[in-house]
Amino acid sequence: MAMTHLEFFASLDFDDGLAVVTKIFERFPLQYGTTLGLDGHPQIRPLEFKFEEGGVLYFDTVTFYSSYREMQTHPYLQLCIGEQETMTYLRLGGKVNFTKDRRIIERCFESSPVLTSQFSDQPDKVIAYYLTEVWAEFQSFSPNLPAKRYLLKNKYDV
Repeated sequence: MAMTHLEFFASLDFDDGLAVVTKIFERFPLQYGTTLGLDGHPQIRPLEFKFEEGGVLYFDTVTFYSSYREMQTHPYLQLCIGEQETMTYLRLGGKVNFTKDRRIIERCFESSPVLTSQFSDQPDKVIAYYLTEVWAEFQSFSPNLPAKRYLLKNKYDV
C-alpha cells in the first residue's frame, strides 16, 4: 500500500534540510515558480525539479521561453509546492545560475520524460540552472509536523 502524504511527511528527517527539500520535490515533481517579469510584475508558472547532486539543486528551462529572459535579467526564483490533505507546503528561493554543462543537461533529460518528449530534437535550446543562496521553509497545519527554515549552502556559494 502506498504511503499517505501524512506518513510521507512524518518520515522525513527534519534535521537534514537538503534531504527534506529533495524528497518533497521528488514526491511532488511539479512545483510552481515565480520570477520577476520583464514588465516588473511577478510571473508564476509550473516548473519541474530535475535532480540534486552534491548538495546542488538543478532545474532547466528553454532559451526561447520568457522565463529564461526573466531569470537572466532578475536572477532570483521562488518555488512552492502545497499539499492540501495535510495543509503542508514547502517554499524555496535562491539565485539562478545558468550552466551549459552538457553532462548536467543530459541528466536533466534523463530525469524528465516531459523534457525528453518535448525537446529531444532540440537539445541545444535547453539550458540548465542551479540555485545558490538557497533557503527553504517547511510549514504544516498538521499538529505532528514541525515548522522548519533551512539555509542550504552548496559548493557554488561564496
